[in-house]
Amino acid sequence: MSMLNEPRPRRTRLALVLAVVLALTALAACSSSSKSGSSSSSGSPVITMQNTAFNVAGPVKAGATVDIKNNDPFTHTVTSDDGTSFNVSVDGGKTATITAPSKPGTYKFHCNIHSNMHATLIVQ
Repeated sequence: MSMLNEPRPRRTRLALVLAVVLALTALAACSSSSKSGSSSSSGSPVITMQNTAFNVAGPVKAGATVDIKNNDPFTHTVTSDDGTSFNVSVDGGKTATITAPSKPGTYKFHCNIHSNMHATLIVQ
């Protein structure tokens, strides 16, 4: 075996190791380190409205900004049943935000326009 053949496998091995390291770094950068409640910092809606129904993605932290996305072509509201915790109108195809109540608890809400729409926001 000649000495010219030895550097080539080393270069191939080095290239493979670098490719694996870069791939793992990219995967780590894409993963989320936050395991607690949802909020706008995640970029994902916490409350979505579609087919005249609410979907709540999960609990939120007290005082967090909550993203709301209306996937229907018409306006909905997100109004707390107590009438004071939060209230926002969201046009069809649009997004809005509310601030979660500062006190942890369970907050029932509804749409003022569509009486069949009800859901619960859990604040931790």
